[in-house]
Amino acid sequence: MKENKYYIIFFAILIGYIGYKLFLPNGFEHISTDQLADMLNNPDHKEAYYVDVREPHEFNAGHIREMNNVPLSQLENNYELIPKDKTIVIICQSGKRSLQAAKTLKDLGYQDIINVKGGMLDWEGAVTK
Repeated sequence: MKENKYYIIFFAILIGYIGYKLFLPNGFEHISTDQLADMLNNPDHKEAYYVDVREPHEFNAGHIREMNNVPLSQLENNYELIPKDKTIVIICQSGKRSLQAAKTLKDLGYQDIINVKGGMLDWEGAVTK
């Protein structure tokens, strides 16, 4: 009976993982905040354009120095501020608004988009105020 329990747990985890991967939006990559830190420490990080989609008061309370603030609430009116010829890396507070922003930019014709999972809540690096 205990053996069956482990198989059930294994298959539940496997099915959950496959379902998670299947329901991730197509067309852009998802990275962790650790991977973002690695990107920012790479000399080639200027090849990307970094966007923080939180509201200005959230951004001003503390943000990653390389980020440009284009709030999600204003994205559809200000998307032209974001270059189409660069990789776009998007962050927010928790990862939900950045996911929405990634979907919006994809619909607007952007091709190379990266969403930062976990957002600023998971960020352990320095912030600028």
